[in-house]
Amino acid sequence: MNFVRSTSHKYWWPVTVRLPNPDPDKAGDFLEQTFKMQFEPEGSDAAEERQKAYDTAKTVAEYSAAEFDHLRAICKNWSDIVEEDEVTPVPFTPENFDGSLKQVWFRRGVFAAYQESLSGEKARLGN
Repeated sequence: MNFVRSTSHKYWWPVTVRLPNPDPDKAGDFLEQTFKMQFEPEGSDAAEERQKAYDTAKTVAEYSAAEFDHLRAICKNWSDIVEEDEVTPVPFTPENFDGSLKQVWFRRGVFAAYQESLSGEKARLGN
């Protein structure tokens, strides 16, 4: 198959989020929840600028802002995310995405999936 050169390439990748289990009988354990994220990687120039934002961050707030900006730039859509009723789909909107970004385990899962997607390796089961 020939390589198809494009200026933009969006793709879906599985994300696994590990969050602390709220069940008191399972204290110290994690729940694993999965969904799919649509990524659109930045070009090398944008990635270099993005790295400068991380490198120059002097406070936790500045570093968090750089993380949020980074994820807002590369995350374009999601699927398989539902409300607490476990039925109602959560639409991908700036407000819903920003709300999810405030959860550290969500950010970690998305960053891990993004890095994995860039590795050239096939997605692992369970991410």
